[in-house]
Amino acid sequence: MAVRAFFTRYHDLAFRETRVLTVLPGKEVPADEYGFLEFYCDDRSCDCRRVMIKVLGRHSGDQAWATISYGWETPAFYRNWGGAGFADVESLCRPMLDPLNPQSVHADYFLAVFEELIKDQSYVRRLQRHYEMFRKPVKRWGNPLGRAKR
Repeated sequence: MAVRAFFTRYHDLAFRETRVLTVLPGKEVPADEYGFLEFYCDDRSCDCRRVMIKVLGRHSGDQAWATISYGWETPAFYRNWGGAGFADVESLCRPMLDPLNPQSVHADYFLAVFEELIKDQSYVRRLQRHYEMFRKPVKRWGNPLGRAKR
């Protein structure tokens, strides 16, 4: 599954609607403004209904402080979507630190913050809306990066 940043297609909207956490000095993580940037799958054969959130600090360059994977559908949806290939579909329905990406020593902190953010159903609906917006060009034109279908 190849993912691409939401802001690559919807720059202004993405930066208006990105959740940001301001951490003041004296906390367990370095003081900074952290953006929860959204990445979505750009493989037209995939309809995973998931988002990957990369937590980046304004003053820490390209360092990802956490990479969180989150799916908002039911276990039944993911069982049907993934077939027998997923032993633990329950893990697809909740936020988790993505095991394929490096994590900082503060990743658990950002995961806990994200778990609080998704208690706001308007934020979850926003992620779903962004997913649909992002997927429309993929569904219509195929993979925009020109990769061969697997």
